[in-house]
Amino acid sequence: MAAPDAAVELLFLWHHHQPDYRSPATAVARLPWVRLHAVKDYLDMALRLERHPGLRATFNFVPVLLDQLDDAVAGRGDALFDAIARPIESLEAELRAEVSRRCAAPPPRLRERWPRYAALCRKVARGGAPLDDRELGALEAWFLIAWLDPMFHGDPEVREAMAGPSGPAVAHVAPLLALHARRVAEVLPAYRRLAERGQIELSTSPYAHPILPLLVDTACARRARPDLHLPDPGLAAPEDAERQIERARLRHARAFGAAPLGMWPSEGSVSPEMAELVAAQGLRWIATDEAVLWRSLRAGERKRAALHRPWCVRTAAGPLTVLFRDHELSDRIGFVYQNWEAGEAVADFVARLRRIGAEHAGERPPLVTVALDGENCWEHYPSDGGPFLDGLYAALAAAPDIRTVTPGDVLAARGPGEPLANLHSGSWIDADFHIWIGHPEKNAAWERIARARADLVASGQSEADAPAAWESLHAAEGSDWFWWLGVDHHTSDKALFDALLREHLAATYERRGAQPPDWLAEPITRFEPEAGEGTPLGYLRPRIDGRVTSYYEWASAGRCRAAAGAAMHRGESALRDLYYGFDERSIHLRLDIATAARTPSARAEIRVRRGPKSWGFALGVMPGAAAIEIRECPEDFRPEAGMAGAKVASGQVLELSVPLAPLGLAPGDEIAIVAVLRDGDAVLGEITAGDPDPIRITDLADEAAQWSA
Repeated sequence: MAAPDAAVELLFLWHHHQPDYRSPATAVARLPWVRLHAVKDYLDMALRLERHPGLRATFNFVPVLLDQLDDAVAGRGDALFDAIARPIESLEAELRAEVSRRCAAPPPRLRERWPRYAALCRKVARGGAPLDDRELGALEAWFLIAWLDPMFHGDPEVREAMAGPSGPAVAHVAPLLALHARRVAEVLPAYRRLAERGQIELSTSPYAHPILPLLVDTACARRARPDLHLPDPGLAAPEDAERQIERARLRHARAFGAAPLGMWPSEGSVSPEMAELVAAQGLRWIATDEAVLWRSLRAGERKRAALHRPWCVRTAAGPLTVLFRDHELSDRIGFVYQNWEAGEAVADFVARLRRIGAEHAGERPPLVTVALDGENCWEHYPSDGGPFLDGLYAALAAAPDIRTVTPGDVLAARGPGEPLANLHSGSWIDADFHIWIGHPEKNAAWERIARARADLVASGQSEADAPAAWESLHAAEGSDWFWWLGVDHHTSDKALFDALLREHLAATYERRGAQPPDWLAEPITRFEPEAGEGTPLGYLRPRIDGRVTSYYEWASAGRCRAAAGAAMHRGESALRDLYYGFDERSIHLRLDIATAARTPSARAEIRVRRGPKSWGFALGVMPGAAAIEIRECPEDFRPEAGMAGAKVASGQVLELSVPLAPLGLAPGDEIAIVAVLRDGDAVLGEITAGDPDPIRITDLADEAAQWSA
């Protein structure tokens, strides 16, 4: 541990979570993400920290993830892995197509490392003739290699697969499957090893990852959003919330040999009622986002220094410490640094920590909590985030003025924290619960859970009488079903998530010997805009300030990632991503640009095309220096009118908003957007969205009307 006079205390909380992908009827995992993230993220995160024994961190495991990791180690069913293990010639045509689709759809950075793999993925995406046996075997092998963290690319199975002149083939699939199985089996022992030597603290979440405040009472969603439309009937099941916490504590102790000291509530969702339930289970801390703190404090108390300290909520069950994450620093790791060079990102993070230390005046150093998912952001980083994490840990280990701590360290040194008179009810997203309730699909899911629970209670069978039925109910209460319903997120597996939720509810009947009602056979999903990586999911209302002010600011945007081409570093485009979308009046655009390319002479050129007409804008890319220069427009366009409502800002990202009406654009129009980054005559990157398939400006305002149509 660093010297006791550190200027800053840094608390890392890495959250490991996957929903329960297992069918209650077959126990087979319908989706492969537990096994894939185990070998791409969970294991290497432990091993990278282990290289720096002086650093400390906290890792949070959701119990339902622990269950599925145990299933993977035991070799229990996984639909995709079981299909890959079969001889290719034995696959039925439908299953063969499914394997091909799954193996050809990794995140872009995973496939772009290897041109041969990328070529096979493109062939599948184009459709037409299916892959032959040789091509499909190679695709399976590439998929298994791509989902291994680069740390494991030196394993003998990978080296052998890559040794041939044509790369991996079907003969390498079985050894690669065995490698995956061996590495998955190392995950939990690695974390137990780090915990036993005191380098990490392990924490938990509610068992099936439910949104505890909503499980206690769905009506609490109106505390943060009084206008929110709620399900009817709603759900009020504080007993289930209590049981989800209790089961989590017991499962954690069974996995790691000791009860957890604290908890990351699912999605950072907190309320006074859930805080009391957590404290009653003997847990001593929870964590959530800083936006919850600002809404918990009175206006005069909302000073930046208030964030960097522990707080204490006094409940009837005892005190509970609340840690509030630094939103800016957490999101820089989650969403910003993926577009930076690793060394620049590390330097920026450390400099920001030191700036917090320099600005703080008090008896104790500021406590900076950085909390985020430990699995999802790395696929957007070069080399799966390894260079960034290794560089960050090395820099922190060498910094005498920065001490890494765990929540247990904080409680031992500081006690429960400063009293917090009021705890706001909200989550880490916008300090409310709209992601999980309010949309007609989300509300329909809550209504079905409420009906199934009422029937289970009416049956008179307690959890002691029908444990499997109650376990199915608890699985249905998980947050992820609601995450994918509605229009906040898009996945091609939305229907599968819908089906899994209904299967869990059906099992609450079947597992107590009753017939599931007919209404559980009806899909919940009824409103589904045609969405993909390049299609907006709903209206955007970004703040044009050059900053990603929240994850959800651009979450509903269409997104196009630059292909490798114009080289800045290692053959990558300096123009990384184009985000785009609309509201009722404007088109909104965001460009993510490599830091090294943001020079005074660089310009971003954006062209919007509709049929024969096009509008071209040039924008400065230096932070704070953006201005709109019109480069191209139709003869009937009046620039002074068209630019009257336009906004532009350059900071960590470049953001632009231009009114639709002066451009002659309206819902129903089809457009294309071209973004080019230049420095003088040199093209540093180019992205085209809407060609060959145009972008349709869609009226997405009345979702409820589309639901009932």
